Amino acid sequence: MVTEKAQLMLDYLANHNTIILSTYGEDGLWATPVFFVNRGFRIYFLSELTTIHSCNLRRNPLMAAAITEDYGDFRKIQGIQLKGHAYLVKSLKETAVALASYLIKYPAVKHILQTPTSFKGVSKAQWHCIIPEFLRFTDNSRKFGERFELKFKDSKTQDEFDKDEIVEDWPNCAQKY
Repeated sequence: MVTEKAQLMLDYLANHNTIILSTYGEDGLWATPVFFVNRGFRIYFLSELTTIHSCNLRRNPLMAAAITEDYGDFRKIQGIQLKGHAYLVKSLKETAVALASYLIKYPAVKHILQTPTSFKGVSKAQWHCIIPEFLRFTDNSRKFGERFELKFKDSKTQDEFDKDEIVEDWPNCAQKY
C-alpha cells in the first residue's frame, strides 16, 4: 500500500518532465537536464553513452537529482530532491517497459524514434535507470518549509553499472563540454 506522502511524490513525478541529474567524474561535478519517465520510483532516461553524465555514471553510479519548476513566488515552490544509484538498462523487457512508458508520456517522441538518423544522438541513445534510496519532497504551497522524506533500503542492484564488466561496451568517454 502506498502512503499519502509517497503518492504525492509519485503524482509529482508523473506530472513533470525534466530531471536535473548530478553526477561526479574525472572532471568533477556535472549537472544536466534530461527528460524522464518513471515506473513507480524507478526513473528512466535516454542518453548517449558518450555524454559526460553517462560516462560519470559508468565510473560512479552514485548520483543526485532535482525535479522542480521555475517558480516566481517562493510560496509556490514544490520539488523533489533525490539521491540513489543509476545503471545502464540491458534487459529487453525493461527496455520495452521504459520505451512504452516514454511514448505514453511523450507521444511526439514516436516520430523522433522512427527516424533516429534525423535527430543527432538518438540512434546511439540508451536507457538508464535511477533507483532512488532517498527522496525529499518540498511543498511551500502547503506551508513554508513543508517537506517530507522517503528512504528506501539499499538501492544497489546487480544490474547497476559494473565498471569491470562493461568497460568494453562503452564508447570512448573523451567527449568534452
